[in-house]
Amino acid sequence: CNCNNAAFPLVATPVLLRSRRAATLSFTMNQLFRGVERSRCYLRASRHAFSTSESASAIYAQNLIAQHLEPNKRRSHSIASMPIAVGNISDRQFLRTDSTMLCSNFSSVSVAKKDDNRHRRVDVHYQRPASSALEQANLEEVTPGHCIFVLQKHAANGAAMIRQSDFVTLCESARPGKKKDAKVIATALKEFKQYSRFILQMAGCRAAVEGMLRGMTPTWKIQDGKPRVQAAVFVAEQILDEKTGMYFAVETVMVDKVLEELQKGLFEMEENGLNLRVENNAGEDAAEAGEGEESSTKELSADDKILSDALRVTGELVRFLVKRKSRPHLDMKKRARRVYLKKLQISGGPYASTMQLATHISILIGGSDVVQESIIAPWEEAWWTKHKTVDPSVLQMIEAGAAMELEQQKALEAAEAEKEAEGEDVEGDESNGDDVDEEGDGEEGDSQNAAESEEEKKD
Repeated sequence: CNCNNAAFPLVATPVLLRSRRAATLSFTMNQLFRGVERSRCYLRASRHAFSTSESASAIYAQNLIAQHLEPNKRRSHSIASMPIAVGNISDRQFLRTDSTMLCSNFSSVSVAKKDDNRHRRVDVHYQRPASSALEQANLEEVTPGHCIFVLQKHAANGAAMIRQSDFVTLCESARPGKKKDAKVIATALKEFKQYSRFILQMAGCRAAVEGMLRGMTPTWKIQDGKPRVQAAVFVAEQILDEKTGMYFAVETVMVDKVLEELQKGLFEMEENGLNLRVENNAGEDAAEAGEGEESSTKELSADDKILSDALRVTGELVRFLVKRKSRPHLDMKKRARRVYLKKLQISGGPYASTMQLATHISILIGGSDVVQESIIAPWEEAWWTKHKTVDPSVLQMIEAGAAMELEQQKALEAAEAEKEAEGEDVEGDESNGDDVDEEGDGEEGDSQNAAESEEEKKD
């Protein structure tokens, strides 16, 4: 045959047609099966996302999709191809990438929920705490005595813990001028710490200091300063007592408040003409002789006893603050350190105002030498003051006190010299009078002897 291939194209044979149809059919079937598998994966993922969602609109969307998809056609429809618009939910929000994660082979689904508070509504339900012991008691008259009775009964044998709010209520109920209320607060501090595992906090300690000062300070107008000094000394002793637990929670500001009350009382005593300088030479001699301290304290008067107690607690308060600032738990063993740090609420040391108040009080009562021993020396011995210097105002107060003491000493020496000179003059006058009397007595004796001799001659 001489026919040309270009003029006569090839005719498709039945075998070629069957192969093309088979390839087209297989490609179509592959796409169909893949779409079905993908639809199944999307359906499972969306259902799991809906089950874990907290949104009511999303649950409604799931129910709506389940209604539109017939049971026999769910495997042949793709959820991704269906437009969804329920409320404010779009097709992108329906299958968010941050809620569902699909594997590459579309055969399994891994759903991971992200902890994102921006897309989650959190319902906060406030639960009011149970009523405290004092609230349940509903006392008609709230005083420290009534409160401590209720709390002792509430916490008997370790049955319950004492709340900090109840202790603050006890302290705030202290009445002005009632010393019994202040003593009840001190008793509550000791008993609650020992028997009820009560850990005093800063709020409770602040209320305790204010309540004890309010109860110990008298309310009458005319005062000589002694009651105020006694009140400050009482509160300072409670702070220094380890059984109360105030060491761990008292703030330096409250210590300054106690020292201010003590200073005011001393000023009132000085205005009423009382001598604030304590001189106990007899007590020192008795101590040197080997006698007990009781014999030396008995010789002190009531006023001197108050002043000596004020001087003692002032120095101990400064040493107490310096010790707490020095972190003594670093030298403790493990168990003791754990117990100490569990109770410790604040670790502050003395402020500049604390040093000034303590210095002024010590100068008024004991002099500059006492200040150097009880105030400055403990502060300088602490490890955290090696690169610090004492406040210049404190040093100026010490210098002024020393200069005043020198002037007073010179004035006393001059007064003693004048008294000695006057005493010598008086003794000289008395001795001259005695000589004159002796001469007169001698002349009278001679005259008597002459008269007796003349009588003998006549006889």
